[in-house]
Amino acid sequence: MKVFISYSHEDKDITNRIVRELETAGHHIWLDSWRIELGDNIFEKIKEGIDNADAIIVVISKNSLNSRGVLKEFSAMALADISRGSRRIIPVLIDKSSVPSYLSEIKYLDLSSNFEDGLKELIESLFDRVEDGFTAAASNTFTVSHDKDIKVIAKSLSDGRLTLICGAGISISAGIPAWNVLLNKLLESMMTRISNNHDISIDFSNIDDINSRYSSLIIGKYLKNNLGDDFQAEVRNALYSSDIRINDTIESIANLARPQRDRKPLDSIITFNFDSLIEEHLTNNNIKNKPIYCEGLKHNSDEIPIYHVHGYLPRSSPIPKDSNIVFSEDSYHSQFIEPFSWSNLIQLNKLNQNTCLLIGLSLTDPNLRRLLDVSSRKNSEKKINHYIIKKVPTTYRGDTEIIDRLAFLLEEQDANDLGLNVLWIHSFEEIPDILNRINIES
Repeated sequence: MKVFISYSHEDKDITNRIVRELETAGHHIWLDSWRIELGDNIFEKIKEGIDNADAIIVVISKNSLNSRGVLKEFSAMALADISRGSRRIIPVLIDKSSVPSYLSEIKYLDLSSNFEDGLKELIESLFDRVEDGFTAAASNTFTVSHDKDIKVIAKSLSDGRLTLICGAGISISAGIPAWNVLLNKLLESMMTRISNNHDISIDFSNIDDINSRYSSLIIGKYLKNNLGDDFQAEVRNALYSSDIRINDTIESIANLARPQRDRKPLDSIITFNFDSLIEEHLTNNNIKNKPIYCEGLKHNSDEIPIYHVHGYLPRSSPIPKDSNIVFSEDSYHSQFIEPFSWSNLIQLNKLNQNTCLLIGLSLTDPNLRRLLDVSSRKNSEKKINHYIIKKVPTTYRGDTEIIDRLAFLLEEQDANDLGLNVLWIHSFEEIPDILNRINIES
């Protein structure tokens, strides 16, 4: 059998032991460092090895998981298997690291406890695959342990180096309107104002058409132009117009932020939301905090800073004069072209110095992606230091919901490329449990 082996070159001694045993068993081995001569295109040669292989062994270790190049190679091979409808990959674990999520549904071989027994099982597995073939079946199950990742995040919390980065998903389940709903409410206010001021008859049933016809940033510019000085007040009215209730996720964030005698405090919270729900709940639980929404604001050493990098609209107190919300096209452009703006510098500082856990974010914000990319490129060790909680993507085959393996792989590949490990969940209701486990573990 032709076997391609992908590994970190820091693990070459162990990999060479595996190679010798497989060759003794009669297999033809292709290592990604072999058959590549001066002037060859490395990626083309590796692709040639993968395409010609009957089986692909990926050697998983702390070294390989910290190598961007090896992770890209792993995900490329998984993508090739998806396109072929085959299962040629055999993950081989040589230490106590975690198997990448997109490989976790494949049975892996653990050589970390007993190397010799693990090798025997590997050779038997290759023989069984010759007998059984490599056809892949669609899967509608997915289980992955977060234990190792939670311990890493908990250690960062205990050391005072954990920053939470929060998106809209944190507030929506608490009653804050989703983006499209918020835009509709504001469009209605704008159209009422235009109708009254200019005696124009407006068909309010066209609001959905406007929302679908233009991008949200362009609509934001229309709203800002026509609502004038009342723009931020109108946004605040729409923001808190529903029944607001503190959800389990915000409760779990408060538990993480609560000072403990035997650990350092949560370093900081960065939020892309305008609302003050986190501040309100922390204050109600006697947890000192300070909203930071513009350059020059400072917090005391016993206060948790909450950085509102898109602006701040508190529910009850007056809207701060220096708070300018990032809502429209022009304000997004300002963030993007001003690399030394206070909000960009804060985000880069936390990404460079701390472990960051992203919650309730879709990774579609171009400025956040840019900052993640910049931080990742500046990481000399090329380690994946941060984490994001994401829902497993699914699709339907008939009436059956199954995992969308392609989307699953592409999303994890993208997150890894931005320096993010992924904590996959089936439901957003699992987020409080993950946060509570981090709190207990710390």
